[in-house]
Amino acid sequence: MCSEPLSTPESPSPSASSQLSLQGDKSSRIRVLLVDDHTMLREGLRSIVNGYNHLEVVGEASTGLEAIEAVRLLRPDVVVMDINMPMMNGIEATELIKEAFPKTSVIGLSVHGEMDYVQKMQAAGIHSYLTKESAVGTLCRAIEDAVSEKQ
Repeated sequence: MCSEPLSTPESPSPSASSQLSLQGDKSSRIRVLLVDDHTMLREGLRSIVNGYNHLEVVGEASTGLEAIEAVRLLRPDVVVMDINMPMMNGIEATELIKEAFPKTSVIGLSVHGEMDYVQKMQAAGIHSYLTKESAVGTLCRAIEDAVSEKQ
């Protein structure tokens, strides 16, 4: 499903009328929450996720505290979680989310690829770990894998 996005950054976005037909049945879409303290990165991730008709960004957060509240309110299937954020980092937020919402999958995301970060996020309960550099090519597949392993 991930091999063919609806549009690329170079192509124009669909009109509002065609957008409705592309969305299909919302109940079958994978609901994604994006968490990163950098607005531009969240915009880029949203563009990647929304490029696939079976994925849907249901919300965004810029801190770990906001992420916990967003999960409580929105009940996403998958959270894409940055590690380094103000107020509460992604490791702490992931631990609390997994404790309160064990069926919610979390994908760790960071500029850091060092094993120390990966191990800390794994201990917190992430499903998988991506570097921000690799996210463009691997995010859709990681989201699909996180949901398919829950079923």
